[in-house]
Amino acid sequence: MLLLDNIIYRDYAAWKLENIKMLEQFQNNKSAVYERLEPVYVVLEYIYELVCDKSELDEDFETIFEVGFNYLSSQFEVIKIYFETLFQSKCEDFDEYSKILLYLIYLLDVRNDLESQGIDSNIEELNELETQIENMIMERQADYVYISDLMNDTLSKVFDSLDFKFVSIVDIFVEIAESLGIFLYEDDDLVIGREV
Repeated sequence: MLLLDNIIYRDYAAWKLENIKMLEQFQNNKSAVYERLEPVYVVLEYIYELVCDKSELDEDFETIFEVGFNYLSSQFEVIKIYFETLFQSKCEDFDEYSKILLYLIYLLDVRNDLESQGIDSNIEELNELETQIENMIMERQADYVYISDLMNDTLSKVFDSLDFKFVSIVDIFVEIAESLGIFLYEDDDLVIGREV
């Protein structure tokens, strides 16, 4: 069986066709949302190119692809709902509040990680924080310092009480990208003088 016959790679190709315009719009606008999803997206693209080139994939790559694609598609669906409904697909308005939306996305990541560790994520403090973030987005409040402090305080209390350490999928994919030779956050070297 060819790798491209595997349904997950065909699903990815279909997902990309459906969402590429919005994804490129976020990328071109240097949206915080794109920057958050970029590590996962570039690793998926790298593995998908291997599949298209008919390279043999080991089990680790297949697992990375499956986890990454499930994460990217679920996160993108949440983002799309806000972008299309609340912001009527207007990038400028969306970009202004996308940092607050990323707090919500991060909170969803935390909840998913808690659940995957067998910990009930229906925690009052997290529920209140989620409601606060959603209200700020809907009411177009841009108090980044307030929400950042509230997020840090709430997560610190919850993590301490549960003795829980959170590592986001995005952080893991940054490491995977670097191990593949994809460096997302390199600073451009400044060259003074002329090339020799």
